[in-house]
Amino acid sequence: MKLSKMTIAQRYGKALFELAEENSQRQPMLIELLELKKTLQQQPELLKVLDSKRVSYQEKRTILQILVTAASPLVANLLQMLFDYDRIDDLAAIIDEYVRLNDQLEKTVHAQVVTAIALDEVQKTSLMASFAKVVGANKVILEEKVDPEIIGGVVLKSNNHIYNGSLRLKLERIKRLLLK
Repeated sequence: MKLSKMTIAQRYGKALFELAEENSQRQPMLIELLELKKTLQQQPELLKVLDSKRVSYQEKRTILQILVTAASPLVANLLQMLFDYDRIDDLAAIIDEYVRLNDQLEKTVHAQVVTAIALDEVQKTSLMASFAKVVGANKVILEEKVDPEIIGGVVLKSNNHIYNGSLRLKLERIKRLLLK
């Protein structure tokens, strides 16, 4: 029975997280994994080559050795194990699971904020503090997006919360009330 990508990511991510925590390497591991994920996003063909049936085993090992040499012992072991078990294509999902577990431990929430115009630093700080109180987080990391279509106000989205305080929504509500 083949395991789903999500199950693999959860198992490997949790094991890696617990191991890093035991070795007091949680934060350095997070930084290294995020850097590795960034590299994979910039070079998507790297995982394709390591997972390809057209590339010889020896060529794959040579490429893997370059990655392993540059990695910490824990990440090197992870890469080697994923390669050996033919699960290297699950690496990004495993990194995502590690990040999710770290965010859960640190009570960090990632949110997307959509505004009609760009926010200045004071507005961002105030918005992050307010949203952190609402969701019970210690820290909020905002991904900003500017969309003039919302006219004004703010639309804030995270995993479990959506707050739509856009002027466009308020105008649509008024329009619906007037048309009744």
